[in-house]
Amino acid sequence: MSWLEAIPQYFLVLLILVLPGLFLTVTMNLRGLLRAALAVPLSVAGFAASAVIFGFVGIAWNPWTVAIAFLVVGAGLWAALIPVRRRHPHPRLGQVRWGALRERMTSQSIALWCAFIVGAALIAHRLTLILETPDAISQTYDAIFHYNALQYIHDTGNASSLTLGGLGVTAEPSFYPAAWHNTAAMVATVTEFSPLVIANAMTFVLCALVWTLGCLYFATRLFGRHPAITVSTGLVAACFPAFPFLLSFYGNLFPNTMSIAFLPVLLGMLTEAVGLSHDARIEARTPLWLAILLVTGATGLAHPSSVLLALLILLILLVTVWWRAVAGRRPWWVIVLGALGIVVGAYALQQIWFAARATQEASSWAPHITSPGALGEALGPVFPNAMHVPWGLVIVTLLGASAALRSRARWVVGAWAVMVWMYVLVASSRDVPFRYDWTGIWYNDANRLLALIPVLAVPLAAAGCAAILTWAAHKLLTLVDRATPGQRSRSDSDDAARTSPAQKLHHSRVAGALGGALAVLIGFITLQGQAMTDVVDYGRTQYGMEGPTPLLTPDEQALIERLPEEVPDDAVVFGNPVTGTSLAYAMADVQVLIPHNGLIADGEASTIVHHLEDLQTNPAVCPALEKHNVRYVLDFGTEQVNPFAYFNAAGSDEIGPENGFTLIDQQGPDAKLYEIVGCD
Repeated sequence: MSWLEAIPQYFLVLLILVLPGLFLTVTMNLRGLLRAALAVPLSVAGFAASAVIFGFVGIAWNPWTVAIAFLVVGAGLWAALIPVRRRHPHPRLGQVRWGALRERMTSQSIALWCAFIVGAALIAHRLTLILETPDAISQTYDAIFHYNALQYIHDTGNASSLTLGGLGVTAEPSFYPAAWHNTAAMVATVTEFSPLVIANAMTFVLCALVWTLGCLYFATRLFGRHPAITVSTGLVAACFPAFPFLLSFYGNLFPNTMSIAFLPVLLGMLTEAVGLSHDARIEARTPLWLAILLVTGATGLAHPSSVLLALLILLILLVTVWWRAVAGRRPWWVIVLGALGIVVGAYALQQIWFAARATQEASSWAPHITSPGALGEALGPVFPNAMHVPWGLVIVTLLGASAALRSRARWVVGAWAVMVWMYVLVASSRDVPFRYDWTGIWYNDANRLLALIPVLAVPLAAAGCAAILTWAAHKLLTLVDRATPGQRSRSDSDDAARTSPAQKLHHSRVAGALGGALAVLIGFITLQGQAMTDVVDYGRTQYGMEGPTPLLTPDEQALIERLPEEVPDDAVVFGNPVTGTSLAYAMADVQVLIPHNGLIADGEASTIVHHLEDLQTNPAVCPALEKHNVRYVLDFGTEQVNPFAYFNAAGSDEIGPENGFTLIDQQGPDAKLYEIVGCD
């Protein structure tokens, strides 16, 4: 598929992700940039919450029932907020207005549009370089589960996060955060597009659209709506390799990407709700808190670790509010109660933090670098052991941190420092228990921690770029004034005549536009260096069919695509899942015995896995095959998706006509389809 052919499909995916949430923002009377930034998170919240609730009460989860749920919830929100709407028909929620046809476009709204276009376009361009084709397959271990979970929800309507973990094959249903899968499955049900196209289109929407809008909202809450801030934010949102680019292919961690993309708008709303935003004039807090709850739910059902990070940052926000109360000489009892509340909140967060850690066995990532090296990786996050450091990003981030320390947003420097410290800990510390206590939520995986740093580094880097722009503009105007001093009129009342050329230049929109374009160009050249090329080259190795193909080769994909013509609808196929055979379910809608590594349904399935080649000598094999209706075997050789994804399927290493298997199709030397005939 070419990119031109994919445009209609990608656009339809975008509409399905945007329109339901946009409807909810209207019913909640949210406006401006906040409305735009919340559209996709609120859609995801509706998809994920309805999946859990419908699964619990036994209602079918499909486009019609979900649409009714959105209408009911929207009507309820609209009715509940009638008193608020009457008091504040046009609430100020710190939003930046985008401008409209009936309104005069201001420099702020023009800068906002430009910032969004620059950021989203740069990210989309980099993603096209990484994926190379719009239907590229992620050649990664986790992609097996994500693709197959999408197909499982589409086929069964069982979408609840409370039961998805087993994909219908384990003895007991288990919890797995399914917001990404719910959303992708809803798109699949409406459109019948390929899971590969849907997954890639959602990556574009989350990384280019949601991330950019969220960063713009968060940065304007911290540093105001000056055009220099917004344009700088749009640029730097696309310049940190660790996010959104690293997690677009590492893992592949589709759900984690979704949750991190939601964090900037969530943190921006929390900043505004507690009164620490640059524009503290909030007239209607109720819609804001409702939006916070909904986005928190969507983030938690995408990946709970991001909610825990948001709670940690909320604690830092509350400490800041308390300290300002102390400095403001508030009544002693207010200060004491606030301190007690912070202590209780910190203790509760610590208990939740420890309870949410993955097991120590699963948190197997080891430190990989020294502490100074880890600090360098954290300041200019690319990916662990990257060859180049983006020094331009490091400089503007540190400059922005220095500027933020002199503003109301100094708390964000502390939060960013905590994230940098946690990365240094996970990347370099040999203190196993202490390291696990702090980073076990992320499996002690340095890649996941590194991808979180840009959430706080983007607004700091934007502040640094804005400081440079302000300084450069001031110097330029000073030089113009000195070169062409303004002419003064004899009449002191003639303001126009008293205006210097520098002042005219300063107030010229054309000059502002040209200066902004030049600044973006210089920033792009300075910040998009070799480090970005490194991450794009790394990402290319994790997608498509050129170069290493640890999960699925072109021959294997071609054979999978023929399966619907060769395998009856009711038949089940067995194969070693981590060689790529399990993708027959997602890519060809053919039932497989094991949809993902480790998901072995019962003792009979274990018998098939370990003793299939002995079906003519082991009396337990044929009854096990009959129970699960396994009638075909996919053999994709012995290459597994990664060395840590070992699956012991040695019981099917030697199959052929001599022991009850007939080869019915083959593509290339290693991709083979056998029919089981030895039990007839």
